[in-house]
Amino acid sequence: MRGRFPRKRDYEAFMSMDTMNETGSRFIMTGADIVRIGESAEMLVGGKNYNTALISRVEGIRTPQFRAIPATAFHVVLDESRVNASLVYDVVDRAMADVDWASPAVASDHGFFGNFVRRAAAEIRERGAGKSASTCLRDFINQVVHGFAESQENIDQLRRRSMLVQAAILSISLPAEVDEAVRRAYRDMCDEAGEGEFPVAVRSSAAGEDSRKKAFAGLQDTFLNITGEDAVAEAYLWDCASAYNLRSMTYRREAILDAVAHAEKEGDPSIAESARKEWAIENTALSVCIMRMIRPVVAGTAFSADTATGCRGTTRNDLVSIDSSYGLGESIVGGMVTPDKFYVFQRDDGTDVVLRFMGRKTVRMVYNEGDDGTHIESVPADEVNKWALGENQPIEVAHGVRAISKAYGGIIMDTEFCIDDKQRLWFVQARPETRWNAELDEHPYTIFMRRKEVLPEAAAKGEVLLSGNGASRGAGQGTVRFLRSALELNRIHPGDILAAERTDPDMVPGMRVASAIIANVGGDTSHAAISSRELGIAAVIGVQNPLAMRAMDGMPVTVDGTRGLVYRGLLPLCDVGGELDISKLPATRTHVGIVLADVNQALFLSRLRNVPDFEVGLLRAEFMLGNIGAHPAALEAYDNGTLEGFVERRLAELEDQVSRRVSEQIAVGQVLAPFAEVQLKPYVVQLMDMASLYANTSSVPRAEALMAEYMQRAEMNQETLQTSDDLRTHIRVVMGADEPGSTVTEEEVKAAMSAASKKPLVQEVLMRIGAIRRSVAARTHLGKEIEEVRSIPEKIEQLIVSNGHVSGRDHYIRTLGRNLALFAMAFYGKDIVYRTTDFKSNEYRNLLGGCLFEHNEDNPMLGYRGVSRDIHDWEIEAFKRARTLYGGTNLMLMLPFVRTLEQARSMRSYLADVHGLKSGEDGLKILLMSELPSNAILARQFISEFDGFSIGSNDMTQMVLATDRDNAELAHIYDEEDPAVVWAILTTIFTGQKFCKKVGFCGQGVANSVILRGMVAIAGIVSASVVPDTYMRTKADFAAVEAENIPTSGLGQWLHRQHAAKLRDLLEKHGYADAARLTESADIRAWYDEEVGRLHKELAACFSTPFEHDARHKLAEFRRTFHKPVTYASWDWDATVFDALQQAGFASWEEQAEALRVQREKFAAE
Repeated sequence: MRGRFPRKRDYEAFMSMDTMNETGSRFIMTGADIVRIGESAEMLVGGKNYNTALISRVEGIRTPQFRAIPATAFHVVLDESRVNASLVYDVVDRAMADVDWASPAVASDHGFFGNFVRRAAAEIRERGAGKSASTCLRDFINQVVHGFAESQENIDQLRRRSMLVQAAILSISLPAEVDEAVRRAYRDMCDEAGEGEFPVAVRSSAAGEDSRKKAFAGLQDTFLNITGEDAVAEAYLWDCASAYNLRSMTYRREAILDAVAHAEKEGDPSIAESARKEWAIENTALSVCIMRMIRPVVAGTAFSADTATGCRGTTRNDLVSIDSSYGLGESIVGGMVTPDKFYVFQRDDGTDVVLRFMGRKTVRMVYNEGDDGTHIESVPADEVNKWALGENQPIEVAHGVRAISKAYGGIIMDTEFCIDDKQRLWFVQARPETRWNAELDEHPYTIFMRRKEVLPEAAAKGEVLLSGNGASRGAGQGTVRFLRSALELNRIHPGDILAAERTDPDMVPGMRVASAIIANVGGDTSHAAISSRELGIAAVIGVQNPLAMRAMDGMPVTVDGTRGLVYRGLLPLCDVGGELDISKLPATRTHVGIVLADVNQALFLSRLRNVPDFEVGLLRAEFMLGNIGAHPAALEAYDNGTLEGFVERRLAELEDQVSRRVSEQIAVGQVLAPFAEVQLKPYVVQLMDMASLYANTSSVPRAEALMAEYMQRAEMNQETLQTSDDLRTHIRVVMGADEPGSTVTEEEVKAAMSAASKKPLVQEVLMRIGAIRRSVAARTHLGKEIEEVRSIPEKIEQLIVSNGHVSGRDHYIRTLGRNLALFAMAFYGKDIVYRTTDFKSNEYRNLLGGCLFEHNEDNPMLGYRGVSRDIHDWEIEAFKRARTLYGGTNLMLMLPFVRTLEQARSMRSYLADVHGLKSGEDGLKILLMSELPSNAILARQFISEFDGFSIGSNDMTQMVLATDRDNAELAHIYDEEDPAVVWAILTTIFTGQKFCKKVGFCGQGVANSVILRGMVAIAGIVSASVVPDTYMRTKADFAAVEAENIPTSGLGQWLHRQHAAKLRDLLEKHGYADAARLTESADIRAWYDEEVGRLHKELAACFSTPFEHDARHKLAEFRRTFHKPVTYASWDWDATVFDALQQAGFASWEEQAEALRVQREKFAAE
């Protein structure tokens, strides 16, 4: 909204040029007029009019009739109108004084300000009738807004300025020439259509608005469903006033203030001066678009890119992202609904792929019937979960958006569309998208991955609440929300800090919106650590202080993932580094890729596909299961009608647990027994309706015998009676219905229940037991679990229906399939290795419905996971759908946690025979995740079954060293540089060379360890993938090592030198200068053994003294610090490397070198 015509002489100069319009009026312009003038017309008619004129000339694009009222008319209004300044001040100030601006009624009324200034304007006109108005409107405005741009006024003072100006404008009558032009523009449209009066939209179209450089759409007002020339002229004046509404004025003010701050930072006053001229409120210029209203059934917005990430789709720049809902598009733009989301892109054959994501369309904006304006109405329940766009309509919209983008030279376009009741598609607006166009123009090769850090001076003074392992760099701040489980995810809001004992994949939805993560336990390769890095948010884990974490719930904190600290309060943050310039990446023989899980991050990083050797070496399935939202077995049970049975069985188990807890608490006196106050015998009498039997004297002997029998059973089963509030259970126990040989019938049980249910004492006892059970359940959290289990069927049904699916199977396959398709599209032309689900039982259990199907395992890491579960057929169907229907032929398949050769062979044959997935067909590769000792020991046998390996160093390390990677007490043992782990890794790499098959690396080890990066590069690994944050560094490190041209035969000596140098630095850091000068392995080992021996003697001398603890701690710290570095520096690495070489089947280094050459040629060609 730049002021191109600050004074009348400027626009008169412009209009003196050959700009006569085909309408014959200087204040009315058609699309043809705008196109004839060309680009210079944009400053006259504004971006909205200019873009509408352009797209109306694009073949195949249907646009509504429109007329532009140029900014010249606006300046005539300002220069030729007069106001009574003192009257305006008096009326507005008095009216403002009468308003309680803090009132909820005012705050919640979105139309309050517009109505306020109109009422004030009406009063000004009424009181000013017959009085002189001598102040030029422009002069009045300039007087009111003077100094506004750089003032320090509060919101009330700024609001007053805005209302003064708007009321003044609305109090005037339009100059005759402008008034007639507006009316004639409307009449011309009606005549052109050959119809009577019809409704139009009167929209602002400010100079610069919706232009290629600036968007700031929506700052001025739009008035819909305006019918008749009187109403159109009035709406035009409203639009003129809205040029000075509070949001427009503050936008200009902030633009100037930002420029002033930038100028001070850069030491360049011209930056501020330029902004003052460009954004001065005195230079406001407004044109208006009068456009025929389309009565839409459906409306929406469509971009020729993903709006959140700038991803353009495949290399054809074919992606169109569409949001759509019912009624007018303002419901989407205004955030009233969650619209349906559609992604449309092309397969290689030119046909379109449509991915659909259901929104929540509960309301719609529609026109008032027989009146101006609009209103909001509820969407019928049966339409809420239907797709707003029909089967082929997303494709039709996409074709139109691509045509518009092409007409603008291929840039990203932002469009608005609607579909009328005749199913005709209309494009009602288009504008160049600003953020991504600017970034791609200015930085075509740079991906900005900046992050926040705590200011160093603030960190030095901050109060540390917790310390732990900084698992993901950067900083985040917000309010702590401590989650006991994923069931409490509803407590997390965008910007909160997610804190938990540990995280699991079910918490991913909360992690995605959190600003940082705190976890009580976990190591560098725990879920919390890996997930936070892949999501790009700060994390501190392993704080080992659960009480302090819980106490922080609701507290504002700053999480410093770089330092591993959590500070009290919101400390100042700053932006640091993070630019990834693709053009400056060094060339490497090793293909360097990334590990991904989140589709939004994939779209954001899609330009990495332009790197020649790029790949996604690991695409995790687990995060996408979070989008599915339920355990696959629960979805299957829902489909086949057995879910309720599983729920009932689980509820029975939980109710039994409650009974046991009640019994335990009665036994220790924590709960008063139900029969402590009520005698058992009277209860049994009422329970079995014995009074009626005793009433008949002839039945007394039989009654006494029965009573004795009932009491005997009641006393024997008193624990059951006092812990169960189920009347049926009580009746069956006392009657002995479940005893062997019982003749009690179900009819007798029901009859007894019918009679007992009416007895006051029975009701009282059962109510008391029920209250006890609820109290105990609440204290032990069993009550919450029971509620959750009961709600599972309803939640699963809502999950399926609200996503627009018809069954659990449909929901699972479509959800996973379209997520895979987006990954494939983002990295079109590059391999993406999809690892099938490797959830452990505890992680599966946390999914909706998981508690019905998963047992508690003592050690899930070694339990029922990987292909031992078999790959769920639905997962494979989703993978196939992504490759075929959605065109993702760059998706490859990888099997995780394959323990035995039999598993490998049976799974390969199952994929081929049952699902038709065969290696080599349609470019498919099937790989093995080499992450178990058995995979390395039998590497030659395993690789014969697959197209290659991908080394998972996280599990490989923990399995080789028998170390739980989440156990902080064992963190000093868990180490990818351990000789045993190195042997396993090298054996795997060399085996790939022997069989000329691909071996990649996708574990955290390459990102963590410089030595490991160098080792796999020298060994000749084909590819290595790391989390995006370390991609550039890893690429540079590989290039540096490869530049040394170290042959694989020299790897052992290289490893020795690296570890020796690392040990020297460590010794010098801890004050062991003499030891740091040792060079022989034997001498280094001898020094270490001597120091340990000395510490042993010190400890022995301190036994049973106050110094024992310190001596023991000193010994432990020494061993923890130096044991591994000394071992590695004195290790015979040549022997380890050569042993791995022989294990792979090589007899000599010469044989390996030739195999490596052949392997490199093969994969370079690919």
